[in-house]
Amino acid sequence: MASSESVLDRMEAYLGRIVRLFSVLVDLHLDVAVQEATYERQRLLGGVVLLSLGIGLFSMGLILLQGVAILGLHRLGWDWLESVATVAGVNGGLGILLLIVGQARLRGPVMVQTQARLARSVALLRAKS
Repeated sequence: MASSESVLDRMEAYLGRIVRLFSVLVDLHLDVAVQEATYERQRLLGGVVLLSLGIGLFSMGLILLQGVAILGLHRLGWDWLESVATVAGVNGGLGILLLIVGQARLRGPVMVQTQARLARSVALLRAKS
C-alpha cells in the first residue's frame, strides 16, 4: 500500500506541476495580449484622431484655396463653369489620395507578438503530443 500511495503522490505532484506550468503559460500569453491590445488601441485611436484633425484642417484650407483657384482661373479668361469643374476635379483626386493614405495608416498587423507566441506554444504542444 505504501508503494501505491507513493506513486499516487508522485503522480499528483507531477500533475500539479503541469497545471502550474500551463497556468504560467496562459498568464504570460494573457499579459502580452493585454499589453498589445492597449498599444493597438492607442495606435488606432491616435491614427483616427490625427486623420480627423487632418481632414478637418485640410478641408478648411481647400475651401479657401478653391475660391482663390476659381477666381484665378476666371481672371485668366476661363468660364466660371470650367473654373469650378477644374478645381473640383483636382480636389476629388487629392481627396482620393488622402483616403488611400489614411486607410494604409490604419491597416497593419495586429497583436504580432501575441500571435507569434501562441503559434510557438501550439507548435510545441503539438510536437510533444
